[in-house]
Amino acid sequence: MDSKALAARLSKKYDTRDPFRLADEMGFIVVFAPLVGMRGFQQRIKRQNIIYINDELDERQQALVCGHEMGHHFMHRGMNRIFMNLNTQFVTQKFENEANLFSLELIFTDEDLQPFLNRSITDAAAFMGVSIQLATWRMETVVPGEWAC
Repeated sequence: MDSKALAARLSKKYDTRDPFRLADEMGFIVVFAPLVGMRGFQQRIKRQNIIYINDELDERQQALVCGHEMGHHFMHRGMNRIFMNLNTQFVTQKFENEANLFSLELIFTDEDLQPFLNRSITDAAAFMGVSIQLATWRMETVVPGEWAC
């Protein structure tokens, strides 16, 4: 299942696009801690899913990180990016990009982003709180609707 369909399915099932509420509904433990050199990570210990988020990030960035880590949980189960980075030649950026896109598709609906179809990508990036590259990827998946401005 692609990340957009997965985000839509989860948001419909749990009636939320808030990654923190979704995590809570699904039984994740979310821990805010001073993570040096990283924004967040997730792990599974004794059948319990835990998401760690850097407590120095602002609320918007924390929500994006929570969604990102949930994306890893759903789309990359069983992968250990830190292990792969340190011990293999495997390029993990593809998985990071997929998790980023899932987070944006979870938090921002196509309807939310309709006004930005006719504005600059810089405006869309500022609205979402992400880089131009991430905003570009998300805006490429927006389907114009009848509510388009």
